[in-house]
Amino acid sequence: MDLDRHSRLGTDGTLVFRRSDFDDGVPHDIPDDLRERLSAVRLIRQVEELVAGNTALQTAPAEVKAMAAVLIWCLATGRFGSWDMEALCEEEPLCRHLAGSFALTHQGFHQVRRHQEPLVASLLAEIIRTAVPKTKPDVVAADVQRRLERARAADREVLF
Repeated sequence: MDLDRHSRLGTDGTLVFRRSDFDDGVPHDIPDDLRERLSAVRLIRQVEELVAGNTALQTAPAEVKAMAAVLIWCLATGRFGSWDMEALCEEEPLCRHLAGSFALTHQGFHQVRRHQEPLVASLLAEIIRTAVPKTKPDVVAADVQRRLERARAADREVLF
């Protein structure tokens, strides 16, 4: 498998980290990959519970729920680009699990992130508060915005 300089394989051969070259260069109290603070199993369970229990997603099609879950998982684990998310749905077992039987696309991730940004921000903030519980609300909000900006920047990189 050909990996870029920001990717590495875990001991089981799965892709565990992938991100855009965009970096603001500022150290942050909250790690890009929240698996540094919570186990992957706990983190993925929380993503599933938050998406399943969200009232705004109750009437959404199953594919949109799957896309929201993968999007939140990727943003919480430091993978920001829609193209990377699409690839991770094929490469990473946990993304495949969240995607279910759907063939999720980069266009879909981009649209959900763009059109449902307040919802995505809210769910992501909840994940961050669980992973780093003593973090001040303004720091959590700033980190959510930083992650969303990194996702926008990663998608812009692909367009040019």
